[in-house]
Amino acid sequence: MTHASVRQHPRFPVRLPLLFDSPAVPGPGGGVTLNVSQGGLLLDVPKPLPPGTPASLLLFTGECVARAEVVVVWTVEDIPSRLGVRFTWLTGNDHLAWERLLAYQAGVRPRASVRIPVALEVTCLLSPDSRVPGQIQNLSDGGLMVSLGQELAPRTRLAVSVPPWRSLPPVEMQAEVVWTRATSDGHGVVHGLRFLSDDREGAFFVAGTLLRQLLDPQEASSDRSVYLLALLARTAAGRLPG
Repeated sequence: MTHASVRQHPRFPVRLPLLFDSPAVPGPGGGVTLNVSQGGLLLDVPKPLPPGTPASLLLFTGECVARAEVVVVWTVEDIPSRLGVRFTWLTGNDHLAWERLLAYQAGVRPRASVRIPVALEVTCLLSPDSRVPGQIQNLSDGGLMVSLGQELAPRTRLAVSVPPWRSLPPVEMQAEVVWTRATSDGHGVVHGLRFLSDDREGAFFVAGTLLRQLLDPQEASSDRSVYLLALLARTAAGRLPG
């Protein structure tokens, strides 16, 4: 029996960054949706999870974060791996956020991906000897908006580097400047950057960046961080080194 033959809900293609935790993996991780529906998701994640494995997800829908519990229905092992998962818990405001997203994706102008507001310090590497510090303002799997202390010309190529944090390895992405504008307060220049790699790599960069944002102690007072830390504590207690 094929996957398509047992589908009960229409699926809509959209790339949403997500964070997940499961007792089957040694710590929280990031991934991306490939398509979404009322009943479940098709995911790209770094490592395969066997069918029947439960997992907890945070899904970044653009407007808010939806929380969900899922179970793996099928797996295609690759690098990254593809998982078909079914919702086992999605209620209240999370369910409403999901319904709004599905309604939008079923409309005439569906999203290919979403932009997510982020405030995180990064380094832009122009060359091995030239580094420009900056702060991300928002990002998607196609690119990001970053504020820098100096203006870089359009078509400038660089690497955006997010440093390691606790058990998380560094993440880095090649990008190109598309546009620039001065900030409203006159401090720095905002740059629109386009990722030079494919959507999959961009999505994993986004997920890795969001994981740092949510686990950063300075952000621990936010609703997102409080929920994520509580979520991870259920199955990852002791697995993140202090």
